[in-house]
Amino acid sequence: MQQPNDYGAYTAETTYELARKERSYASVRVAQCRDGLYRFAIDLSYSYGGRCGPITDDGEGFATMLAAKEAGAAALLDGFPRGFGDPQSVRSELAALRSQIEEGLRQPSLF
Repeated sequence: MQQPNDYGAYTAETTYELARKERSYASVRVAQCRDGLYRFAIDLSYSYGGRCGPITDDGEGFATMLAAKEAGAAALLDGFPRGFGDPQSVRSELAALRSQIEEGLRQPSLF
């Protein structure tokens, strides 16, 4: 268990890489917050964009690191970009990342 920094963000204790295709990747970072629950932040980086955020006390907490990782993977898929308007290569890249994440959720031992 750790304390947040001055801005309310925690340093990740564990980073789970859920998918990778060349330089593109998707990951979930997890930390145990001061209330003893685990929370996550997601990272997504691909040719034309990405998103990320800090781990904070806001949002739902989870009893285990594994539960936080799985919730993070599901949250990543909920807002996953489709690449509409992007070149076919970017859409293919995103589809490959998404497929890896979905496969990991179906077979958790792959994560």
